Amino acid sequence: MTTRRVALAAVFAALYFVLRGIPIIQMFGISGRFTAGDFLLTGIALATGPWSGALSVFVGTILAYPLTGTPFLGVDFLPGVVNVLLAGLILQNHHRIAQVVYAAVLFVFIVSPYSLLFGYGLVPYAWLHIIGLLVVLSPVTARIPSLVKREGKHQLAAIAALAFVGTMGQHLTGGLLYEFTLGVVQGNSIEFLKKSWQIIFWLYPMERLLIVTVSTILSVALVRSIKRLGSLGGFNTTG
Repeated sequence: MTTRRVALAAVFAALYFVLRGIPIIQMFGISGRFTAGDFLLTGIALATGPWSGALSVFVGTILAYPLTGTPFLGVDFLPGVVNVLLAGLILQNHHRIAQVVYAAVLFVFIVSPYSLLFGYGLVPYAWLHIIGLLVVLSPVTARIPSLVKREGKHQLAAIAALAFVGTMGQHLTGGLLYEFTLGVVQGNSIEFLKKSWQIIFWLYPMERLLIVTVSTILSVALVRSIKRLGSLGGFNTTG
């Protein structure tokens, strides 16, 4: 990584650390809270790229542990890292790798014995995550880096797609950590976890779409405010 990207990673790690200590809304189904940092992840990917961004989230999360504790056995940084990696890989035209990463995480979640395959009736629990897979597999994904550089609705749609794919990948990763912690480590039964997922089934789409909406607004503002710098870690604004 260049010196500039290391500096960017340090700046966003510090910012993410601060925002991780600001709880915003209650998570549905579990005792944790979303923090202000959850709305910054797409912006981190846009500003720094996948690797510097992942480092920022990792360091910022670790630094915040004295304030937040160490949920999920101290690997609570993984969901945020996956979010930034997915968005950053797409921005740097590595959408094939992003597709593999997203599909792999979704596959592991679906085959996990602690996951709920169908929410109610024949509706898959992960129906919104499957839509995320369709988005990341679509040809539009390859156009996102160029669309982000444009003004208006094209830029807005491209950043919203990034935020959507990232937050759904983050949710899948967090779900797997939740299953591992409560199921494997704490010894709760498969039925206990599935009952929990049945409750969350009705609620997680609302919380995820809220995160996507706020993340998109903040990321658009970030891109437009620093476009005059000419080049960001995630993409080249002048190309």
